[in-house]
Amino acid sequence: MEVAKIVERIESSGLEEFEGTVVAVECETGMEGRLQYHVSIKPTSIEVKGSTGRMHEWIPMSPKATENSVPQGSVMDKYLTQIEICISAAKKAATIADAFSLLKGKTFRFKKIKLGQSFDGHPAKEYIVPVALI
Repeated sequence: MEVAKIVERIESSGLEEFEGTVVAVECETGMEGRLQYHVSIKPTSIEVKGSTGRMHEWIPMSPKATENSVPQGSVMDKYLTQIEICISAAKKAATIADAFSLLKGKTFRFKKIKLGQSFDGHPAKEYIVPVALI
């Protein structure tokens, strides 16, 4: 019998898709002083253990972004595109805050999707993203 010489590393196979209602969206200052949008989701298809019983996602603003302008291809640009796919009225939103406010109180199917880009050998980050309005 041959013994492996190193421990094999495999990707996490955690929660990939769920349904939930957006209960809050807040613009916050995150690490490194960058603005980010914090989306709080109450899952309806699963139970979340923890003090809030919610799923949370933080969508960072690019340093070059403003409240009414985001760089193409940025994480925020890709997240806004997903909001627009789910809610067509978001295409007419004048600001990021306006688009994100359309999420509140609505139920979506969410999925983990890579929005960032691989960098310096590090894989792209996955975000909890709305993929369909329910």
